[in-house]
Amino acid sequence: MTGFFDGRKVGGPLLETTILSQGLHPALKTLGLPKGGLHGFRRGCNRRWELAGINPAVIRQQMGHTSTRMTMLYSGEIPLDQIQSEYSNKNGNVVLETMETEAAA
Repeated sequence: MTGFFDGRKVGGPLLETTILSQGLHPALKTLGLPKGGLHGFRRGCNRRWELAGINPAVIRQQMGHTSTRMTMLYSGEIPLDQIQSEYSNKNGNVVLETMETEAAA
């Protein structure tokens, strides 16, 4: 079997190192973004759920945390207005929320 993630046993689990080296890191390089790990996706997902107003107990459960305290470590680290401003500055003043709304339509 050849494809995006080569070198694994058919039907076996994907290894984090394989996902990073053959998938995420090349994609980030192509986009001109710094290398990052999979943990950033957890933080980003948690933050988006928080901004969407999802019940904190549901977020905690989805994140697999046993305590609200642990989930709060992931919450609210970067203000939304800072994310929007930096994104717009890097992408020709495109408004992030507008792009997401158009993509969902």
